[in-house]
Amino acid sequence: AQAVEFLEIELSGAVMASSLPLSESDQTSYQGITSDDDQRRHPHNRCPSSCSKRCDCKCIVISAIVLAILVGVVLILLPTGTPLPPGYCKDEAAPRPTPPDWTQPGGPRRWAAKLVDNMTFEEKHRLINGAGWWAWTQQEGYYVGDILANPRLGLPSINMQDAMQGFRTTDARMIGQVTSWPCALAIASTWDPNATWEWSKAIGEEHLAKGANVVLGPSVNVHRVALNGRNAEYISGEDPALGKVLAAAYVRGVQEGAGAAAVVKHFVLNQQETYRRSVDSHADERTRWELYYPPFEAAVTAGVAAVMCSYNFVNGRQACDNSETLNTDLKGRMGFEGWVMSDWWALQTQSSANAGTDQDLPGTDGFFSDLSPGRLDDMASRVLLGMSRARAWLSPPDPSKTCRVGCDCDDLLYRATATTPEHVALARRLATEGAVLLKNEPRQARGAEPSPATRVLPLAPGQRVAVVGSGCSWKADPYELAGDWTASDYYVVGGSGRVLSPHQVTILDGLRESGLDLNVSESDDIHEAAQVMGGADVVLVCGGAKTSESFDRQSLKLDQEHFLLHITALGRRLGVPTVVVALAPGAILAPWSKDASAVLLMFLSGQETGHAAADVLLGRAGVGPSGRLPVTLPAREHDAVPPCTGSGPCRYSEGVNGGWRIYSGKDVAYPFGHGLSYTIFEYSVAKDWAPSSDVAGSLWEIVIAIRNAGLSPGVEVPQLYLKFPPEAAVPEEDEAPEPRLRGFQKTPRLNPGEVSYVTFSLGARDLSVWDSTPHKWRQVHGVFKTFVAASSRSFRLCGSVGDGAATHPCSGTEDERS
Repeated sequence: AQAVEFLEIELSGAVMASSLPLSESDQTSYQGITSDDDQRRHPHNRCPSSCSKRCDCKCIVISAIVLAILVGVVLILLPTGTPLPPGYCKDEAAPRPTPPDWTQPGGPRRWAAKLVDNMTFEEKHRLINGAGWWAWTQQEGYYVGDILANPRLGLPSINMQDAMQGFRTTDARMIGQVTSWPCALAIASTWDPNATWEWSKAIGEEHLAKGANVVLGPSVNVHRVALNGRNAEYISGEDPALGKVLAAAYVRGVQEGAGAAAVVKHFVLNQQETYRRSVDSHADERTRWELYYPPFEAAVTAGVAAVMCSYNFVNGRQACDNSETLNTDLKGRMGFEGWVMSDWWALQTQSSANAGTDQDLPGTDGFFSDLSPGRLDDMASRVLLGMSRARAWLSPPDPSKTCRVGCDCDDLLYRATATTPEHVALARRLATEGAVLLKNEPRQARGAEPSPATRVLPLAPGQRVAVVGSGCSWKADPYELAGDWTASDYYVVGGSGRVLSPHQVTILDGLRESGLDLNVSESDDIHEAAQVMGGADVVLVCGGAKTSESFDRQSLKLDQEHFLLHITALGRRLGVPTVVVALAPGAILAPWSKDASAVLLMFLSGQETGHAAADVLLGRAGVGPSGRLPVTLPAREHDAVPPCTGSGPCRYSEGVNGGWRIYSGKDVAYPFGHGLSYTIFEYSVAKDWAPSSDVAGSLWEIVIAIRNAGLSPGVEVPQLYLKFPPEAAVPEEDEAPEPRLRGFQKTPRLNPGEVSYVTFSLGARDLSVWDSTPHKWRQVHGVFKTFVAASSRSFRLCGSVGDGAATHPCSGTEDERS
């Protein structure tokens, strides 16, 4: 009976906590964010094996009630608060240690070893065990994750906060003090490392303004399960080549731009929320290195301070207790020098320390109480190295943004305002850049033929626009949402990535400031919508879907699918163009797009969603859609990989052909990489493939000319795909893997007639596969087919490397398997 087992764990945790000393100050607990998740969500599946069919319900209920009473009594009798060292809040801090010279080989390690040598046994343990939680409740005045300071040695406390849409609002008092940013998947839709850098730098700045020096991001897991409840948080989308570029930009934005420490997560094979604490993901070594490791490896190369290990199992071992992935792959082959922290309550055994986990969070389970001296020193040293490399402990600190957790962080946590007008403007711009135009038909005046020169979008001031459907004006009370940590809406994720805002702008709010002649129906009543549509030049209808950590989505459908199907069909019959705005947490089904005249997709875009949507829909100030899909929109839900359920291994049977390549050979609604503009672009070869003179490791290079051949300004995102020769085939297959994304670039804004030159390079790593026998990269020799494309299924220029053939415009028969 897992419900009974969970209560027994609570009881044992409470008893363990009773041995802890009282805190220096008489702190009181409050009803903040708790760890309540999947273990408590399905009690009907948990009946003790000793119960008969007749009495199973009574048995589970009685057992649960008895244990709940015992737990309650124990918790009432036990002292509350986080234990603090004697004099902790009163001691004056020594000057911060001078940071090491990272250009000197071995210097940082010697610096860290010297600091650790000066620490007491308790001070070393202080660096590797979290604080700030009482049982499963976050304490007043603490961040989501906390490492107590060491005033004697001048080491500040490590204050960690979740970050996927900004500084996580764990307390209702924080709502409105921070920016609710577009989610990571919306940023992935920009296909722009510069935009990612701006976003993460601003998030880091707001963390620092709230007293947090560690940003718990980026989340970089490559999407496998379209229904995954956390896909909106994962910046890699469906391809590691996209993820590795954006992950590195995120890390540099937080660390070099803002001066906080970044934490890349969740390592590794964490692709679903269903049974997230017990699912056993099985993927071979080549699949891990070619598909799922690259974003993490790029973050390591960028100098990320820490890596967070995940809840799931990997090839039979829990991810935080997996020496192969942590010690051998991450710390060994990738060369990671920072520290590995556990996800909250992810540790299950004491052996996780020897397996490579360096820090236990939130620190309430006592797993790291008995360690060998050498391993303890290494763990403490790694924390120091990570914080130092991230520049998060630079001296002198800004006193107005510095606090000692457990003592004086209340003002920064609950009263400091971190958002700025500049950040709100940036959030709006990033949301526009991540908006993806999926469809835009020629405009047809009543009684006339459609004109290919003009399209339904952009809208023009003065047009009569019928705005229909609940999705266009949907807005929840953020203070009500704050009561349930998994609650979400059409603008923010639920769970640890959530940032609530009282300044949420809906689609309708944004359109009211547009100069359009609006006629509005805010319900999903089809008859009422039909009345509003009469006499309209354009109909605009909205749909959305929600998502949250802790459980996967029930369906890929939008909540208003039935309404959307009827409205788009009615618009087609009436000859009135219908524009659908979809607010999505990941991949969606779009059967209504068949009858829609235009479709704009926005992944959860935060508080400025409505303003950004209006900017794109009207093409304000030259703003047009420039986003591209980081995921596939499948034609049918059963074409997508479902979450693994039940017992037994969750086998990644698709191997290296995961991500968007899962849909190879199947019809899709919209492919990975797809996105339209308000103009058209011509692709041509300026300089064909030739050996590169670049000393940075490039072997081959091509230069492509991208010309704006339309009538409006616009931005294009050319993409390079590479088809390996047969020599790259895995032993059990007859042919090489599906084409791989090997590069992409976002052009500057091009006016009509302007040309941008894009250079694509291929290095040894791009031409290599992972060889699991010697456990290293092996360069493949032979003829590689190349495709310069507008999406994974829209190839514009076809060529090859290795045979001297000329690159040419692709014919209709040269598909992704050619």
